[in-house]
Amino acid sequence: MNNWIKTKKDGGMVEVMKKNLWAILLFILLIVVDLVTKVVADAYFSKADSPDSIALIPGYLEFCIAYNRGISFSIGSTAPMWAKIALIIGTGIIFVVLGILFFKMDERRVVLRIALVFVVAGGIGNFIDRVYYRVWDPATFPLGVRDMVRLKIWFMDFGVCNFADFFIVGGAIVMMLGLLFFDSMAMFPLTEKYKALAKEEEEREEAKKIAKQAKGLAVQTTMTECTQSEEKDASNEEQSS
Repeated sequence: MNNWIKTKKDGGMVEVMKKNLWAILLFILLIVVDLVTKVVADAYFSKADSPDSIALIPGYLEFCIAYNRGISFSIGSTAPMWAKIALIIGTGIIFVVLGILFFKMDERRVVLRIALVFVVAGGIGNFIDRVYYRVWDPATFPLGVRDMVRLKIWFMDFGVCNFADFFIVGGAIVMMLGLLFFDSMAMFPLTEKYKALAKEEEEREEAKKIAKQAKGLAVQTTMTECTQSEEKDASNEEQSS
């Protein structure tokens, strides 16, 4: 409680929010885009006189409406109630952890931080649909997560997706690319900027390792001195007696 009051007084939380305002606004924008497209697609294709789909690129990209009571590609749509509730709780916890990770991450890890915003926003977008339409209770709520984009790329049919799915997949791809090439901890940093950050991260880890070893050595030295002191006191007592 005292730490919270201290944070309020020194404006630490406000400062954190200001530094991450871009991420908060981007997160809100992505959520709005996802929910608005779901509402529009649902309202349009639910009309009695509306077509089943609209082909933007025939055979490759079309708009329609579908309701998914599972996860990607309708996996788990027929799972029992307890499994769906566990999935909702589990994904909620995961996205909370990812959100915390974002605020704890070094601000210079821009690529990974942007990717995290997209992944979490997409996850929350579908999370809202799962809870609102109670996907665990099909008898009362026959709908589910609203999908509206059927996408085919050459021989790959991605089924019907929504913008939240695109955010998650796109964010995950960018995250992998970041960890490979565009991050302070990248395996193969491509530019001088990321090479410098990678070297700095390596030096920081080495400094932590040295500090840990020094601390361990100090503790060991202190324990040795205490043991020697106790032995000396015991020896003095024996001589006195």
